Amino acid sequence: MKHTLTIILIIVVIGLALAGLTYANYRFTIENPGGNDFLARWMGARFWLVQGISPYDERVSLATQQIIYGHPANPARGEDKNHFVYPLTSMIFFGPFGLLEYPLARALWMTVLELSLFGLAVVSIRLAGWKLPLWKTAIILLFSTVWYHAARTVIIGQFAAVNAFLIALGLLLIQKKQDFVAGLLLSLTIAKPQMSFMILPYIVLWGISVRRWELWWGVFSGLLIQFGIFLALMPDWPVQMLRQVLDYPNYTNIGSPLSIIANTMPGLSKPVSFFLHTLFLGYLVVEWLISLRKDARHFMWTALLTLVITNLVVTRTATTNYVMLTPVLYLVFSIWERRWGASGKALVWFSLLALGVGLWALFLATVKGNVEQPIMYLPLPFFCLIGLWWVRWWAIRPPRLMLEELGKEILE
Repeated sequence: MKHTLTIILIIVVIGLALAGLTYANYRFTIENPGGNDFLARWMGARFWLVQGISPYDERVSLATQQIIYGHPANPARGEDKNHFVYPLTSMIFFGPFGLLEYPLARALWMTVLELSLFGLAVVSIRLAGWKLPLWKTAIILLFSTVWYHAARTVIIGQFAAVNAFLIALGLLLIQKKQDFVAGLLLSLTIAKPQMSFMILPYIVLWGISVRRWELWWGVFSGLLIQFGIFLALMPDWPVQMLRQVLDYPNYTNIGSPLSIIANTMPGLSKPVSFFLHTLFLGYLVVEWLISLRKDARHFMWTALLTLVITNLVVTRTATTNYVMLTPVLYLVFSIWERRWGASGKALVWFSLLALGVGLWALFLATVKGNVEQPIMYLPLPFFCLIGLWWVRWWAIRPPRLMLEELGKEILE
């Protein structure tokens, strides 16, 4: 009886906390209209479910533009057309919100994003095997929800937080050998393919190499079910979405971080961009091949490397997508602490300060109007890449071998 009352009390407290959070989000939405990224997706769901109009229809984009600008978007002035542009399978997530009025829908969506960021942090800590005292866990969780990339994700209503959580949870389930469920969850990440278009093939490839067939089956059965259902509902949605994707270059100039670097040399931007993309993709393929038939530790490091390089090479990325690099940060931090003790902990605190305060300072120093500048795309992925290279030896070797080698170093 006492145990039951405790459970009921916990449920009530969690329910009240979520209600309070949602109410605070609702007040924020009333006082601060916006959430443009979510607005475009909500509008698509609203038109499709309520009026039976395709979310890729030009009328949907125009309705969004009217709310944001008060007139049709003018790309010449840097105004985003705000197409729906997501695969129709994303209606699994956006559909329920399209049935609600926008202020309430946005408030609830912000709550979902905040919970996703919280869950992403918890899963990332577990994925890294990072042992933390309670007080430090609280600080890490706070950092995970207020640093620049996370806060921006919530404010504009970006789906990236949900997708990042699904990717991290899928990797944790693979680590725990819950392969079929992991595959099903990971198949849902196709809702934002620019985040998962490289990690999904790698996971399937590695799963086949180590004969973990349930992982392969989970991914493909999840994709088959999703595409089967939504193709039955709207057979030509891939073609409609492709038209909007091809329209991207007409209203956006931001490319991949590698192309941003190449664009600093206008006279050589095209060959330099081609060289950099080829170099990084070629390097990733080599790491993929090396990791085949290797154990889960090697797989995990390579999977996290794949997330980093995905964000470096993807043609149209967003700084909100960088929340998917949270597991990379926490793996690097955990190894720093285990390997270098007090010095490693000091380095972690310095990095948290640099990322938590430095990125916001960089944004405020460079922002023009309310538009972030290309420089914001560069610090985090390269920080993560260098961090992964730094800890590679300790990340991929079995704990016993690592302890033996460290023992030899001490004796010498």
